[in-house]
Amino acid sequence: MTSREPSPLARPRRRSRMLGLAVQAAACLLACSVTAPAQAAGAAAGHRLQNCGWNEAAQGEHAYYEHCATDTDVWIQVTRLFRGKYHRCVGPGRTNLDADATGAWYDSTYRGGLCSHPGDTGP
Repeated sequence: MTSREPSPLARPRRRSRMLGLAVQAAACLLACSVTAPAQAAGAAAGHRLQNCGWNEAAQGEHAYYEHCATDTDVWIQVTRLFRGKYHRCVGPGRTNLDADATGAWYDSTYRGGLCSHPGDTGP
């Protein structure tokens, strides 16, 4: 074996890193394909969409989750101070969260990620 030839142990790590990069690229493409049409639809409707996803509470307001897709309802996981986590079905647009909410994010692993009755909650 020459000094320029990679060791046999380096090959699996390179494959693993390449697979990780491929997964990240696919996730980015999916996110862009979901948010770009929603942003265009919001602009066409004459109003500006807020930041997609979790938004911290402003003074005198509750934190909220902004679901930017226009044609799906999704499950998000909400974390609360001292009360634990729960899942909530949200539709497009702004959904105000509990006063003690400390975070919220889309959860694709909970019941397949999609739901059909905004406002429903789960464990």
